[in-house]
Amino acid sequence: MTDLHCVAISDTHNRAERVAIPDGDLLLHAGDLTMQGSEAELQRAACWLGTMQHRFRAIVAIPGNHDFGIAADPEGYRELFRANGVTLLIDEAAVVEGLNVYGSPWQPWFYDWAYNFPQDDDGAFARQTWAAIPRDTDVLMTHGPPYGILDKTFGGQDTRAGCPYLLAAVQGLAPRLQVHLFGHIHEAYGQLSQGGTLFVNASTCDRERYAPVQPPIELDVRVPEPG
Repeated sequence: MTDLHCVAISDTHNRAERVAIPDGDLLLHAGDLTMQGSEAELQRAACWLGTMQHRFRAIVAIPGNHDFGIAADPEGYRELFRANGVTLLIDEAAVVEGLNVYGSPWQPWFYDWAYNFPQDDDGAFARQTWAAIPRDTDVLMTHGPPYGILDKTFGGQDTRAGCPYLLAAVQGLAPRLQVHLFGHIHEAYGQLSQGGTLFVNASTCDRERYAPVQPPIELDVRVPEPG
């Protein structure tokens, strides 16, 4: 079997130019490329990712709750990122260098930002969204975390911002799922292995200043044998 060396980042908020990105096989970005999701900000983010095409075999990104422009025009921005050598996944799967990768930008209601689940449907939309994740997924990229895993906020010891329906979906993907990558909760940056899956909160910016001080997370992912 072959291992791919992956470099994971998230929540760069147009400040990624100040981040030292190590070389690898895959560069994975779990959303919040921008601050407000304007056309200029998204063009800047796509161009920055595009400058690293020669350093990686593939670059994959998803939107986050700050990336309003992508929510308004997903097809247009898919093309922009594609033109810069980046695969932008929005509730869809792709085979990337032999890995089955699925990406989705959604999270529980968070003020009035983009890609929020409804507050008043008893989780119906969330369950439907996560049910679409293929069972043969090797790497799952979501913007928000699953409930109880690298999702603790500054609100208090038991204040969690993750999605319980996502947690249930991820548990159902074991043992095939190798990595679940996300961001969104800057202060919960880090890694945790559980049930055979490596959970990675790769938020680059800190919470207090949105300063890009949390380094990229490097990990190896095994490419499954064909068939």
